[in-house]
Amino acid sequence: MAKQFVKTDFEERVLREEGFYNILLNGKQVGFNLDLRLNYYRGLPLSCVQKAEVTVDGEKIPDYLILAELNEKGFTISQMKEIYTEYWGIMTPMHLRIFNYGLEPGEHDVDVRIELKTPSGTPNGDECEMIDGSARKKMRIGDGREM
Repeated sequence: MAKQFVKTDFEERVLREEGFYNILLNGKQVGFNLDLRLNYYRGLPLSCVQKAEVTVDGEKIPDYLILAELNEKGFTISQMKEIYTEYWGIMTPMHLRIFNYGLEPGEHDVDVRIELKTPSGTPNGDECEMIDGSARKKMRIGDGREM
């Protein structure tokens, strides 16, 4: 049976324009930053993130290029399901550092697909409520910032 997803009404707060900028390291562009907020009415443990994908201008970013930072700690996308001790609050941005040499100046179509499960239910997720925390937005990339 296909999983049923609940879509919340908080999509407009997921992608944060002020957190969308190129990353500089010693003055050289090495990637870009994308800040996300949780698309849910309450915070959740990071282990509730079952899937996280980023697509920019129709190109999916490979997971191995993404480092997620939450509460000043870094994680890969594949580690998130196992991180039970970190809490993602609804007002806390998650910083995705994407090391792909950055983006050209101007407007970009940013699409983030996030699948979450509520922390209640069975450990395998069969009885958990699934949440579609995805968002899509056209955003202008900010000036590069030194990391």
